[in-house]
Amino acid sequence: MRKLGIQLSAKEPSVIVVTTPTVPGYEIVRVLGPVHGMTVRTRGVGGKIMAGIEGIFGGEVTSYTSECEKARRECTDRLIENAKKMGANAVVGTDYETSDILQGTATVFASSGTAVIVEPVEKKG
Repeated sequence: MRKLGIQLSAKEPSVIVVTTPTVPGYEIVRVLGPVHGMTVRTRGVGGKIMAGIEGIFGGEVTSYTSECEKARRECTDRLIENAKKMGANAVVGTDYETSDILQGTATVFASSGTAVIVEPVEKKG
């Protein structure tokens, strides 16, 4: 079986996840509805100190980058889990958003898209 799409998750994807409105080589045969995944992250005291030190010198704050990558994977995993519960084998139009809450002490990472059922398009010829 051929796999399509980018692996956005640390887990092996059994649901195709794309940011585009369609999946090349597949036809959407049923739209199941909106689907999402979410996680909320905070930084510990040690991480905040390291970020403060990195911030003094400028450039990338690697401690936050690492946490953002983990959070992105986690919310994508949850998006896939929710899509499976709906009976989907793909999510199209996937989007990612972040928002600070609790006066900036926590960040919400969310992914959303449309859960669909796709089937491979038969090639003529």
